[in-house]
Amino acid sequence: MRYLHFADICIDTHNQLLYRQGETINLAPKVYDLLVFLCQNSHRVISKDELMEQVWTGTLVTENAISRTLVKVRKALADDPKNPEFIITVPRKGYRMVADFVASDTVSNQPEGEPSIEQTDGFNRSGKSETLANENQQYIDPIEPSASKNFSVTKNTLLIATAVMILLAIIYALSLKSTVLLQTKQVKPLTREVGVEQYPAVSPDLTQLAYRKDISGKPSYINIENLSSHVKLSITHARGALSKPVWSPTQDKLAFLYQHNSVCMIFWAELADIKNKDTWQDITECGAQASPHFVFSPDGQYLYFNDRQSASHGYQIFRVNLANNEKDIVNQPITNGLGNYSFDISPDGERLLMINSEFSPTTRIYTLEIKSSTLEQTAQLDYLMRSVLWHHDNETIIHPSPHPAYELWQSSLTGNKLAVVASNTSRVKQVSRVNNGEDFSFVSYLLNKDIHFKSIAKTKEQVNVELNNSTVMDYLPTLANNTNQYAFVSKRSSSAEVYLGTIPGEQNNSTENAKQLSHFNNPVKLYDLAFSPNDSQLMILADNQIYVANIDEMSMKKLPFENIAIVAVSWQDENNLLLSTVKNADWTLMAYNIREQKLSRMQVGYQGGLYSAVDNSFYLIADDSSQVMKFSEISAEPLSTGLVCQPSIINRKLNLKATPDGLVCQSNTENKQYSHYSFTQKTSQMWQSPTSGNDFIVNKNGVIYAKMKRSVADIMQTSSL
Repeated sequence: MRYLHFADICIDTHNQLLYRQGETINLAPKVYDLLVFLCQNSHRVISKDELMEQVWTGTLVTENAISRTLVKVRKALADDPKNPEFIITVPRKGYRMVADFVASDTVSNQPEGEPSIEQTDGFNRSGKSETLANENQQYIDPIEPSASKNFSVTKNTLLIATAVMILLAIIYALSLKSTVLLQTKQVKPLTREVGVEQYPAVSPDLTQLAYRKDISGKPSYINIENLSSHVKLSITHARGALSKPVWSPTQDKLAFLYQHNSVCMIFWAELADIKNKDTWQDITECGAQASPHFVFSPDGQYLYFNDRQSASHGYQIFRVNLANNEKDIVNQPITNGLGNYSFDISPDGERLLMINSEFSPTTRIYTLEIKSSTLEQTAQLDYLMRSVLWHHDNETIIHPSPHPAYELWQSSLTGNKLAVVASNTSRVKQVSRVNNGEDFSFVSYLLNKDIHFKSIAKTKEQVNVELNNSTVMDYLPTLANNTNQYAFVSKRSSSAEVYLGTIPGEQNNSTENAKQLSHFNNPVKLYDLAFSPNDSQLMILADNQIYVANIDEMSMKKLPFENIAIVAVSWQDENNLLLSTVKNADWTLMAYNIREQKLSRMQVGYQGGLYSAVDNSFYLIADDSSQVMKFSEISAEPLSTGLVCQPSIINRKLNLKATPDGLVCQSNTENKQYSHYSFTQKTSQMWQSPTSGNDFIVNKNGVIYAKMKRSVADIMQTSSL
């Protein structure tokens, strides 16, 4: 099937395009899916539950997502909901498509004299959407000789097609000339202090640099440094962490983020009196689990920022009128998953650039015409772009290269790489525009963790061993349950890969025995590893993807999850995994049967959990109280352990670990204190974590953990060669 058509409406199912009365419309993925499903089920009432199951397969969405997507479908069809020609709402039952759409491999119902439609990818040669670039352009489609006479290929149509191709080639060539491709620039340091500097912002007059300074054991603060004299002004708060400074383009003010426990606020203050906290003015509050990005409009009238209600919600973009503090929401894509997590305003103030991702590691690029509030998707990429920025030219974009990023790229709005702006020996992040029409600042950072093993002393002296460490990141260590094997992730080959090693013992005291297990073809970010109960398999958690490796065969397969949130994964047995996903905007505990490929919901009201083979019980973290509840059987009444785990999930890993004699988790968010629950004594007590993070595993032989060896982040700026 190539087309679905009715009267003068035609849907190209190969390219997600809709043709209506000579107009070509690019359909966003979910808009296309919903429209096609309705067309294929004409005259049948389809419930919202069925739409969720069929259109949002594997994705748990609210009814609001359906309503918003349906509005876009009706807009594409030019269907008036008050006087519907295509889709009617059946009260309390669902929706019904009342037009008969017919499927075929050729277009057989075009109006007389109108040529058929050429297969296209939805973008013209200049990289712009056909909706804008060729709104009324007609196309010629070569048809097989056996097709209808009305669509037979003639010499004239071939000549026209050739002429169109030549014209498009000329347009493409002209567009390349009009796009200024950046030459690779030199990089110079703006800061070279000991420690970590992040979130650079060069003042509009280019005289000062504001940035976040991190000092171990203290809340982060903001430095404002004179770029000529290097004199610094420090803005601190006794309790809260200050971050993400942004200069007002029209006033001598600085906006910044304040966070403390569950408080999140964006303030701004006059530079002359910024050290006085009483002079700070609040712009807006933000979610306790959000890390908002924010920018001023070039005219200084608005502050745009993104926010999320919780860790299970996606980011939405808002703007605040700085004259009266009124807040409104921006027209944007559906905000499942990550939502609209990065954005920027063009230097001319006319367009908003945003990148969007749901649960799969892909990126969609959108632009919004601010004046008309017209939203357009320009690209979908097969990797997760970490952040995005307009170039000074208002046409192309600047962003870090795929993870782990060592370059800054210039790309088109269609996502095509145009040039390398800067190449760096360390990784790059947090790019910002410098107000000189050509340069950018960014953070150049280096993280190096090493893996250690500490044995549990019995009859011999306790042993602390450094394991298989490279000069780069070695992290996410995990221990086998019954052998001396361990697994870890390393970036020694530049990308993140999984390795297997053996803990040194009496018969083997070598640490140079790591074997590479994974061979990922695409940039991938990894979050957790776990051996199965009998150690024959290894679970590998990536960006909302799960891989299961066969240890004996050194092979790996990806489980068939598509566009679904996945965090806090643990083994129940050799064939079943426990995991958390999003249901009604909350983390929900699920079980997955690997053999049957079946995902099923477990107990309601629990965010995540694990199964303990020591006492054959489930231990689940409750939604409301964060208490760990014990289920001797999953259908039995739970018992409270008294152990509290806050938060339930840390960086996609479950904040609950089994030990040989109990459970351990971080029990206090503010001071990151750990508590241990004893299976035998049925009580909890404070526990000393071997590391400052959640990157450790304990078994009967000892504890394996990752320890930060080096953390450096400097602020750099590009400059012409």
